[in-house]
Amino acid sequence: MSDRAARIVLGVLAGLAVVLALGTDLPLASDGTFWSDAATYRTMADSLAHDLDLEYRSEDLARARSVYPGGPQGLFLKRVPAGDGGHRLVFGKALLYPLIGAPFVRLLGADRGLLLLNGLVLALALFLGFAERRRGSTPGAALAAVLAVYVLGVVPVYLLWLTPEILNVGLITGGLVAWRRGRTVLAALLIGLAAYSKYPNALIALPLVLDAFAASGSWARRTREAARRGALVVAVMAAGFGATWLATGELNYQGGERKTFYDRYPFDPGVTFDSAGVWMTTDHVGPLVAGRDGAEQTDRVAPPRTPEELRRSFLLNLGYFWIGRFGGALVYFPGVVLAALVFLLLGPRDRAGALALLALIASMLAYLLIIPDNWYGGGGAIGNRYFVNLVPLGLVLLPRGRGPGVALGAAVVTGLLLLPVLASPVHHSLNPGTHATRPAFRRLPAELTMLGDLSVFTEVWRRRRPYNAPGGDPARRPAGSPPSYFLWFLDDGTFGQETSFDEEGFWLRGGAAAEVVLQTLEPPAAIRLVVTAGPAGDIVTVRLGRDRHRLVLQPLRTREIVLKEPRPLLSYYGTDLYRLRLSSRYGSETEGDHRNLGSFVRIVLQRPAWSRTGLPFTGGTATTRRSARCGHWDSAAGRSRSSRHAGGQQSTRSSS
Repeated sequence: MSDRAARIVLGVLAGLAVVLALGTDLPLASDGTFWSDAATYRTMADSLAHDLDLEYRSEDLARARSVYPGGPQGLFLKRVPAGDGGHRLVFGKALLYPLIGAPFVRLLGADRGLLLLNGLVLALALFLGFAERRRGSTPGAALAAVLAVYVLGVVPVYLLWLTPEILNVGLITGGLVAWRRGRTVLAALLIGLAAYSKYPNALIALPLVLDAFAASGSWARRTREAARRGALVVAVMAAGFGATWLATGELNYQGGERKTFYDRYPFDPGVTFDSAGVWMTTDHVGPLVAGRDGAEQTDRVAPPRTPEELRRSFLLNLGYFWIGRFGGALVYFPGVVLAALVFLLLGPRDRAGALALLALIASMLAYLLIIPDNWYGGGGAIGNRYFVNLVPLGLVLLPRGRGPGVALGAAVVTGLLLLPVLASPVHHSLNPGTHATRPAFRRLPAELTMLGDLSVFTEVWRRRRPYNAPGGDPARRPAGSPPSYFLWFLDDGTFGQETSFDEEGFWLRGGAAAEVVLQTLEPPAAIRLVVTAGPAGDIVTVRLGRDRHRLVLQPLRTREIVLKEPRPLLSYYGTDLYRLRLSSRYGSETEGDHRNLGSFVRIVLQRPAWSRTGLPFTGGTATTRRSARCGHWDSAAGRSRSSRHAGGQQSTRSSS
């Protein structure tokens, strides 16, 4: 392939990115719905473009509602002191992306303006990446490397996200290319801006800083040069936070009195900052640790976790980070991961690649240690949203001459797993967990260490359904009744929480497999599964860890399975998680219910002998606090959404 042909391909891809930006009517395509942090960044850019400030006023809400009638769902606001002794509301996100996007917003409107910015930045990253890879490679190999890193995977989906991910990709790509060309000041400037936007990005400066030690000269001279480069990055970050302080009155855009708002917003009639919203304050780096940070806990932050719980989560996350179902890098960014594997296993290896690998590993460890229960970017993410920032490292990691092979491998992974997501990016952005319920994804482990934030649980009927907990509160459980627990439905192998045969449980979908997470407030002595076959009879298989049980059931007949002394997979905010895998062989409809019903499953926990009044199952004060906060601290109120008849009995699905 010639240089001209390779650049034509890049030009076509860049043109498609720009055409997609200009041709997408995002409010129409999304049915007037925001996802992720788009509401905040879009409203910020609108405010900067029209009001030249970052203060939230009634005009900002009116502008958002004129295009998105439901309002800026997921809006982050902070309350800061005003000069007159009162308070004012400002936006609670980094200002870099909306600031750069404001001129585009002024010209084209908020949605198309920010989309065009995304398209132009990705186009620039493609050409910069090609220019870097072209040094020492053939045009075809350089093009293959760029496609593997930037195109094959989930990155193109983020073109339609009104969030800083694509901007950070462009900044970091420019910074790495500048470093490789010896332009260290420019590299520090660009990486510093990306680090202000997302502060763990500061670790991407490691190659820039450590490479100074490979230069000629005395050790003292090389140390001074490394310190100079690091200081430049820190200075740019500090300038960003200083600009935040000037614009909002506080340095930390994530700290202080910070809330996120849905449905009801300040300046709506009768709505104030205090009367609506959910606290989302981040003043503390890393999770609170029980016995060390308990004094810092408030209702605005997550409760402390035990050191043992955090250690277990960290070990599991080391695997989940790469091969997890919802955020695994190999699944969603195959080109970068394959580049790292080829670098380690095949080579040729060089110093720049080793430094890029160090930055990648250091970034992974930082995310796992700082946010162990949300290291992939929140429940609305498709893949690891934070890993998007690390994608440009693949340019340096990928050994020379290995681009075509890595691109082929990345194309296979993308074709097998991600093609539906790439074909319908808006649909999957609005429904970020749908793709992960497909059989191919269900072979991958679900990242239970961040159970409350998995994208599949944006569908509320799946998440943290309360059992034996009237009104969703274990404290209201009648004395002497079985212990309370919660179920999380990870896939479509069940129909969710409902009542049949006058019992609370769930129906298995006939002929399907299901994965259900059981969350208990203390370790049970045994887990009893009461299984009633549907109208066609059934063969049901139940697995918990290494235990496997098989039931052959006649129509509407009931049998039980008792799992004694079960071992939890892990602890999660003081609760225990058990992964149940169930399958149903047969199913049928009934006259009043046209679902394919397999078997109805009811779970009963047996209280351990040491359980006593005052411990979690008994419904004391500690119970209420723990159950309200575990699972991302949401309260599961059981309101009936729909009512059906299953097997002649009333079936009610509850959702919050």
